[in-house]
Amino acid sequence: MIHSKWFSGTIPTVAVGFGLALALGGCANPAAVSDSASSAVGKAGDTGKAGDAGHSTLAGHGGHQGHEAAMAQGRTMDHAMGTSGMESLQKLSGREFDIAFLSQMIAHHEAAVVMAEQALKTAKETATRQEARQVVTAQTREITQMTGWLEQWYGVPPSKAQQALVNADMKSMMAMPVTADKLFYERMIPHHQGAIDTSELALTRASRSEAKTLARQILRDQKAEIAAYRKWLGNSAR
Repeated sequence: MIHSKWFSGTIPTVAVGFGLALALGGCANPAAVSDSASSAVGKAGDTGKAGDAGHSTLAGHGGHQGHEAAMAQGRTMDHAMGTSGMESLQKLSGREFDIAFLSQMIAHHEAAVVMAEQALKTAKETATRQEARQVVTAQTREITQMTGWLEQWYGVPPSKAQQALVNADMKSMMAMPVTADKLFYERMIPHHQGAIDTSELALTRASRSEAKTLARQILRDQKAEIAAYRKWLGNSAR
């Protein structure tokens, strides 16, 4: 079972295909990964199920004026988290990068699941609940996928040291619970941007093609979701 700093529940580690992604907050010195797993899991390389995750249910909502207002607001939020995790990744490559990247992204996804589950309980709009449910489903699936890869490829669990960097980056965000529709979108925009920044680095630093495929999926899905979230914020400000 997977337990995280933010995630109070558990996620069964059954190997499944991965869907959406990050969102993950930027990212200090890389810590050595010494945690070892007792055994590797079975094949966890199925990357074919990611396609549907990035189709936001908000894509059809809009209004030019509201969209422009949301774009301006979103730009101020895009990098609202810490950068210790990213700074760590920038010093790594190959195997070390793979372990750090996957470990950080797992923690990042777990935080997204927590925020989305809060939104499922507090959101008033059906569209917001649909978006939140999509985040929970897709990112839970990817958590299982990435955990399986770490065990299969390198015989290690997620690095606690790398995850601590990401959790520190997200500390202020996670201290503010999602209690309204607007807060869900305002939290998820910078959270997604963190995953985008990290995934762009993975395209050149990761040694496994599967990790690069995941990074491309995150880039596509979460950029689309950020655009949809900004559109919702723009409409709500009108």
